[in-house]
Amino acid sequence: MYNLAKLYYPITARPDGAGEFIPCKALQPYIRCFWGTTGEMDGLNVGPEAQPDQPPSALTRLEMIIPDTCMDIIWEWEAASGAAGGFFCGINDTPFEVGASGTPETKIRFAIRFHFWAVHLFADDHLKDVLNFSGEVEQYFRSFRRELGDRLPETRTLGERIAAAEHYLLRRLDQSRMSNNGLMNAIHTILHHKGVVAASGLESSTGLSSRQLERLFREYIGISPKKTADLVRFQNVWLNLCRPSPHIRNVQDLVYAFGYSHQSHLNNSFKRYAGRTPLEALAYARQ
Repeated sequence: MYNLAKLYYPITARPDGAGEFIPCKALQPYIRCFWGTTGEMDGLNVGPEAQPDQPPSALTRLEMIIPDTCMDIIWEWEAASGAAGGFFCGINDTPFEVGASGTPETKIRFAIRFHFWAVHLFADDHLKDVLNFSGEVEQYFRSFRRELGDRLPETRTLGERIAAAEHYLLRRLDQSRMSNNGLMNAIHTILHHKGVVAASGLESSTGLSSRQLERLFREYIGISPKKTADLVRFQNVWLNLCRPSPHIRNVQDLVYAFGYSHQSHLNNSFKRYAGRTPLEALAYARQ
């Protein structure tokens, strides 16, 4: 499979503090990153995310989650008992906030973040209903608990967990599903054009009708081709705001580069996905 990740690098609302770990080369076309609790496990000492001497504001601070086009398996277990469980987060198209409970964390967390075009290569079911979904891992990955989840509490470091996850993912990767050239060509076109592509462009690049593309995207990604392109465009705008390139020096350059009709159009579109204006989002990211 061509490594589409070379064309696209989605980021979070606070990209410099994301604590992401890149997978092995064989998985990079499919897995955006791993993330979770760091450090060795020793009783209830579960690393820097859960030190009880943090001030209350650090324990209760809300974190903004923005649409990054990725999907995550998040697995957690009690440090003391090893009781484990987790959930799968599908692709989302709205921003929301999450926060700590205000008490010291006693759970260890490990997560696998998939690129949106690759989840169907590992899942057991279609992805028609994953938009803004958060539910049991077993609904889409029936053997996850047996093959990986129940083994994670036996690990002591994030490195050990990543190694176990990579072994699981390489074994699960369904090569037979990679032959859907129409879908992958459409995704390549969207990524290559940074989300600035019309339906006619997708049809000409794939030889498929708009109805066929709609069916494929909803079955294998969970959203329409247009929504996919909109989210990819948003992510590219956000990346250029956070990490400006020599070709884009101001907001007007973004308006032109990403096909917006005017600055207000860009601001309104951006705020729909980020929950903030571009300047407010940058201020949040730098906190």
